[in-house]
Amino acid sequence: MQNVLIQMGLNVLSVDGLLIKQAKSYVLRCSACMKICTVLTKLFCPSCGNKTLKRITMTVKDDGSIQYHFSSRRLLNCRGLKYSLPLPQGGKHSNNPILFEDQRLPQQRATKKALQRLNVFDENYVVGQSPFRIHDLTSRAAQLGIKGQEVKPWNRRNPNEGVRKFSKKKR
Repeated sequence: MQNVLIQMGLNVLSVDGLLIKQAKSYVLRCSACMKICTVLTKLFCPSCGNKTLKRITMTVKDDGSIQYHFSSRRLLNCRGLKYSLPLPQGGKHSNNPILFEDQRLPQQRATKKALQRLNVFDENYVVGQSPFRIHDLTSRAAQLGIKGQEVKPWNRRNPNEGVRKFSKKKR
């Protein structure tokens, strides 16, 4: 939006009241096939299908031509290439890595027992399934922490947490 206003010749102010002379725009560039993708939410390249999209800066010149700014200092990330992939897990609560765009993901759902409403005045009422019980500790979904809302397994970990390389136990 700011790029359009700047190209129209209007002055754009920031939150601090300073004049914005140039707004940054980004595109994704595949490091395998060198194609440009403008959809920034993609994880996989639409032309080759690899997970090699890197964000680069783009500017639109006064005549309307697009210039891409490549960084010569930015290296490719080789994280995840040292060890082989884990064996795929089956079942309702599998935690497999996403390898391609149209891969079927497991439905991380709560159990039917956790989702159903109980009638206290029913003649088949069992005390162990009390609605006043605070925690459901018996099901696999409860052990994994799935409580009905959808939590992706790759979003469960804190990304700002450091990677532990050594154990803390004494030898």
